[in-house]
Amino acid sequence: MKNQHFQEFISHTKKEWKQQVIKDLKGKDFDENITWIIDENIRINAYCDGEDLHQMPLKSIQQSQNQGIKRTWNYREIIKFKSEEETNALIISLLDKGANSFLLIINGECECEFEVKKLLRNIKISAVPFFFKVENNALRLVNELQIVAPYHWKGGIENDILGRYFTSGIYDINEWKAMKEILVKVQKFPSFKTFIINGNIFHNAGANVAQEVSFTLASAIETIDRISNQNIDLLVIIKNIEFSISIGTNYFVEIAKIRSLKFLWNKILLEGYGLAQENIPPPTVHCVTSSFFNSSNSPHTNILRATTEAMSAIIGGCDSLSVRAFDETYQESDEFSSRIARNISTILREESYLDKVIDPSSGSYLIENLTFEIAENSFKLLKEVEIKGGIVEAFKHNFIQNEIKRSVENQRNELFSHKKIMVGVNKFTIDETKSNKTQKTNQLSSGLGFDLLTDVRLSSTFEK
Repeated sequence: MKNQHFQEFISHTKKEWKQQVIKDLKGKDFDENITWIIDENIRINAYCDGEDLHQMPLKSIQQSQNQGIKRTWNYREIIKFKSEEETNALIISLLDKGANSFLLIINGECECEFEVKKLLRNIKISAVPFFFKVENNALRLVNELQIVAPYHWKGGIENDILGRYFTSGIYDINEWKAMKEILVKVQKFPSFKTFIINGNIFHNAGANVAQEVSFTLASAIETIDRISNQNIDLLVIIKNIEFSISIGTNYFVEIAKIRSLKFLWNKILLEGYGLAQENIPPPTVHCVTSSFFNSSNSPHTNILRATTEAMSAIIGGCDSLSVRAFDETYQESDEFSSRIARNISTILREESYLDKVIDPSSGSYLIENLTFEIAENSFKLLKEVEIKGGIVEAFKHNFIQNEIKRSVENQRNELFSHKKIMVGVNKFTIDETKSNKTQKTNQLSSGLGFDLLTDVRLSSTFEK
């Protein structure tokens, strides 16, 4: 009875398939017309089969995707602090609208002024994962949390020491001591993360997929080394790490990017730090839909982009998801656009049932090949960074900036030449709002997204 329904079909090898395609191309170049070029170093054949899986460490790749026996993800709403009362009311209202986790961005001028007790009134951070993004006084915040919430915490502190360095050039090595103190204080809360490894900054600066993965992992290695040098157990540090990465528009590539990040993280802990496989906890990954690829002239196309990006994040195995509103590239998002963004995650769970399969892309010839190709290229670049002394030293000597600048130039050329089409960006562009608006800038670039196609760079502190 085996393969009864397919006995009438003749089996062909990959070599035979390629020969037939070359014949059908009638003299046209096979690689130029058939090979999928992801970036300058990653190329994937249009046809993958079981033979390809024997040429990679498939078992290790799939083992590193382990998320337990149940597949789920939190929707993490990103909000900015305004006042204790206003922010508290907003959070409580959002809990009834699909959000079940929060990232609160607290600007520097507010950090010493707000009262944690008022902010968290009627909110239990033992039930709702709550992340605080701060630039200073993270230790003060933790001390106050211990007073007003003396019970189990879920969430984390995002005090991005390396991210601030890469975007502003400001680097105080003594901040690692404060992060070590925080870690000691929150060790009894296994669901509260001390170290958020922020790969979003590389994505939104224009890094390609291999650069994103390698620089994110290099940041994690730097964090481990800085904290472990203060006599903190390695496993304690690893359990307190969360990766936060952006997800772009290339559907299958982004699925594979998350999988390759998990695979390489497992490889680093096994081979680089000597941990036993049974002692390695599954990595926690937070995914944010991309702002780099969004259109400000045709913002409603961003809803479609956010949908495929969210699907990539979920299928790739994210633990939490944040979807950017379609209009946030040029204005502060209103209640309507935020609701649309939030409902993307809700629909993918409640109507598309993406929470019913633990690892839906496992065994896919294409995605497994992509995962391994991205991992190989990322690991090669990661070794270059480590040879230069780690990501801080590589940044000081402009290695990181120059790598990303080359990637941005390649992407810009593809768009200008129309080798790559982005609806509402370089084709079928209509100003839907019929008003003059300037796309928001961030610390990483003189313009977010491809609408402006301006120079994208990390901090110019070390550019001479």
